[in-house]
Amino acid sequence: MYTLFDSHALKGQHAVKTWQQDGYRWASYSLYRESASHELYIPHTLLNLVIQGHKRMYDGRQVHHLQAGDVLVIPAGTLLCSEILRPEQQYRSINLVIPDEMVISVLAGAARRQDAYSKELTVQSGDRRWQQLAATLLQGFTEEGNPGFASEDILSQALHLVNSNGALSSMLVKAVKYPLPDMMNQLRTRLPEVRFLEEIAQMGHMSTATVKRRFREIYHCSPMQWIWEKRLQMAGFLLHTTEQPIPEIAYSTGFENITHFYRQFRRCFQVTPLQWRDMETDLFSK
Repeated sequence: MYTLFDSHALKGQHAVKTWQQDGYRWASYSLYRESASHELYIPHTLLNLVIQGHKRMYDGRQVHHLQAGDVLVIPAGTLLCSEILRPEQQYRSINLVIPDEMVISVLAGAARRQDAYSKELTVQSGDRRWQQLAATLLQGFTEEGNPGFASEDILSQALHLVNSNGALSSMLVKAVKYPLPDMMNQLRTRLPEVRFLEEIAQMGHMSTATVKRRFREIYHCSPMQWIWEKRLQMAGFLLHTTEQPIPEIAYSTGFENITHFYRQFRRCFQVTPLQWRDMETDLFSK
């Protein structure tokens, strides 16, 4: 269901340009001229800087509405759904992929000082320093030839902006410190099939006690609660991006009982699936 984000090339892009250093693709510029939707597995910490246009990001029980000037901070190991909304002219963004070792080295100090809860996806907005960084990167991408930026300089600058938020830094460090790559690689394609905690533990080659502890440390919820939130996330995404019948969406995302699906959906989003499908996008920005 979820595509591994590793090449920066996604469906619907009108153009994409990437920078790499020592074989590592660390930055990309994307241009869309039509609406597009993606289900993605993000294996490494990702910073998404919105340059122009609007986008909706689905994160479990929350839906973020992003516009020009916003920065979305995505921790390693995230499953998310993204919807670029009918751009009047075009949608442009820049992605920065942060190596795990850099997250640890730059953010570990703040993480030790702060262990407060932070959501899985976090939007940074209204900070002039982010805007200045985005302008610098955009100029580099739009000029011909090699811009001469060193990845370590740019990525360190971005992480130091993140570092002002202790709870966010703590979350990013934990996601890197306690990686679940084997588990997430299987869950991204088998999410609707999972029924028992033991299945999740087997995917990660760990005991049920360990997997419960890891999910509490990283996501502040139980593994099965996380599974159900991701199923609801995908259901909400499909209701907005497809014309599939509601029962078909419920079954395809892992619900075996339609009544249970309706009850859980309304508990999560405060509206019925039909109301969700019919209502305006902005009403779901929380």
